[in-house]
Amino acid sequence: MPHSWPVSLAELWLWLCFAVGRITSWSCISERLVYSVRSFSARDKVSGTVLSFTGTEHSLLQYPCNDGDPWGRPSPALYLGQKVFLSTDGFETSLLPLTIPSELETPNASVSAAAFVKEDQLVMVINGRVYLYFFIAGEEEWLPVQGINFLVAKLSNTHCCYPGQDPDCQDISMTIFAYETGHSASKSHIFRSEDGGHTFTALKLSPELQGVLLGVYNFVSLSQTGLLINHTHSGGEGKGGGAYFSYTGSNMSHMYSHNSMGFNLKSTGGPDVHGIQHPYLWGFTIFWTKDTLLISSSNGLVVEPVLMQTKVFSRTSLPFPGGGLCHVTISNTEIAALTQDHRLFHGSLDMVSTTMVQLGERNSSQKGLCNAALMFDKVGMLTVLSPVPTNSSWAYNFQKCTLNMQLLIMEFWPPLQACPVEILKGHFHNKIHYIDMHQKLNFSATFVPKPGTGAFPVVTVSNPHVLGFQARITEDGYLYDGNTKYSLHMQLLQQCFSGMAEPHFSDTFPSGGMSILTVDIPNKGPSCIDMQPLSALINVGCPPTKHIKVFKNTTACSKGLFNEGMLQDNFTYTISHNLYDPHFLATPALGQSDLEVLYEYDKLGCPLLLYYDTPWLPILELWENDAFVEYVSADFVVFEVNGMYNYDYLLTAAEANCISQPQNWTALIQKQDSPNPHTAWSRMNYESCENHDGPKLVSPSAKYQILAQNKKNKIIFSHYNGFYIFEAIVVDKLYSYCELSATVSVYVTGALPKSYIHAWTTLTAFLTLILIAILMGYLLHKLSLMKKSPKVKVF
Repeated sequence: MPHSWPVSLAELWLWLCFAVGRITSWSCISERLVYSVRSFSARDKVSGTVLSFTGTEHSLLQYPCNDGDPWGRPSPALYLGQKVFLSTDGFETSLLPLTIPSELETPNASVSAAAFVKEDQLVMVINGRVYLYFFIAGEEEWLPVQGINFLVAKLSNTHCCYPGQDPDCQDISMTIFAYETGHSASKSHIFRSEDGGHTFTALKLSPELQGVLLGVYNFVSLSQTGLLINHTHSGGEGKGGGAYFSYTGSNMSHMYSHNSMGFNLKSTGGPDVHGIQHPYLWGFTIFWTKDTLLISSSNGLVVEPVLMQTKVFSRTSLPFPGGGLCHVTISNTEIAALTQDHRLFHGSLDMVSTTMVQLGERNSSQKGLCNAALMFDKVGMLTVLSPVPTNSSWAYNFQKCTLNMQLLIMEFWPPLQACPVEILKGHFHNKIHYIDMHQKLNFSATFVPKPGTGAFPVVTVSNPHVLGFQARITEDGYLYDGNTKYSLHMQLLQQCFSGMAEPHFSDTFPSGGMSILTVDIPNKGPSCIDMQPLSALINVGCPPTKHIKVFKNTTACSKGLFNEGMLQDNFTYTISHNLYDPHFLATPALGQSDLEVLYEYDKLGCPLLLYYDTPWLPILELWENDAFVEYVSADFVVFEVNGMYNYDYLLTAAEANCISQPQNWTALIQKQDSPNPHTAWSRMNYESCENHDGPKLVSPSAKYQILAQNKKNKIIFSHYNGFYIFEAIVVDKLYSYCELSATVSVYVTGALPKSYIHAWTTLTAFLTLILIAILMGYLLHKLSLMKKSPKVKVF
């Protein structure tokens, strides 16, 4: 149980000198030295190698996705300083320094970067090597990561903090970059992990990149990866303003497409550039060094200096006389900074420009170290935190000074502009929404501006290459106090189908992308820190609950050929050795044996009943959640999952009116390094034979293997009774972003046993029998006549 010691004037003076200096303009609403009831002693030694932070400015990391904690528990936080501390209770207890087992790192363990992966999982760079650290229910574990074969210095990741268990959102938080800085961008080593840091893969960079790599950022709401590059080692003036972002696709699989505008990023205290990305992917990114504080509200496309307002300077940007920065932190709507000359600044994140006002300063004659860190506890409440060593043990207590930013703003900057809006709300806020191919979303928001302010919301999307929108505002009545209420109506649609952009502007439509929709009041000022912008993550892609099924009108169970109990009881069937190819090339290996197949009833259910002499066209149904949507009209293909090939297609390429040579399973599987029919043919590589630019039609008699409800093509079976397990894959690029596939079992019947007697032999035998019968009839007839003839008597 934590306690707070009463602080004497002498102790308070020492603390202020030690942490934030003598404060002449502001004071804490709560001042405490936090310690634990459990007393630590000299016998409570740490085990392993004690971690220390290599940065000149102390830092504090908080797990950002904890706003929805049902018990209101604070987020896990990591303090990085001369010692490293991990707290799960908001630093409300004494802590021992964090250590790593000596068999992993000894005698020193220098941390150059750290990042939260999950609420109970960290990834750290220690002595240039990357480790995962798990802390669950008091248990801890260190694991070296796999796949990084060079020393690195930095980590970068971003979090998707939207509520729910959306798989795409979880994938975002699992993406981590590890890299080295200070070297040529084209020769730098960058590694990417998509499984939360367990394994990394090296990324290839373009040799055309010019400049020094300073950072790697996952700009999710732009569907891009951004490389922060400086044209000079010193960070001074250079080509294009010194620093810039080079963007590529989010998986860094293709060449760099464009660069951001240049900006100045100066630092006299070393090459380190600190980056903070907004936890709700709004596009806000903070960049700061000792001498520079910059902000971007557009994922780095435009980077501008943060304006600093003091009693002396109305609005200026760093650097200004007095020293550089030592710590910067943000919340959902706020930003705070502590400078080395003991000034505290605060501001609101704004989509147009961000201005921070000075809320106090300490005596500049006190040159204390920047060992204090800042963290937002909740909206408008900032805590200044510093560890305090104890004389009797390895444990550290924590000095905490809590500030009410609204009170300080009202006290030191009267009269400050009041918040110009009373209400801003919408049901779409703080949610993830999907737009599949050719779909649209309709949202509405309610807002009430204060009379005379002229405040109206602005709608923005972070990735206009993917997402377009139309918006209009209507009056919607009055409040009880007479203020006018307005409704903002928005329609969101894919940019490639919006008709509002040039074709080349939205050339990413086959793969989709993500964008943040934001509705905010521009220039609303620091008085609106509790008035969050409305935002939603729009995923132009596959809704995770969308899937297809194969329609079964008649099953073998309903006709009595099989019963469910038999199929559920480890039922197996045999495929003859000459009817399947495990490589799916319709060429069985010599000497291969018959294949025994276990029927998976839980997955397949009762098989669809078909007759061998009736051509079959599978009917696909589109479902979302548990609701039927429509019958699939798009092109699709099928294959037999066990490699059976004793079936064919009704139409040839010529009969299907193909202009170019159609694709086929054999050719596509042969192109793969590891043949896999599940991935060989998909919507990403499908080419219609109606394309004039396709390969020349050289084999018009080749079977046409694409099916659709609007085509005449069907599957035809051979003279065979037995099971087939088909997988159907929708390959039409324009039908859905989803990789839609479904598996169906089929039982083919009606084929009578074949006769193995030769037809000519049968005919000859039949004619011979007829001839013998005729001859026998003739002879019998003659004999009967001879018996009936009377005898002649001779006298």
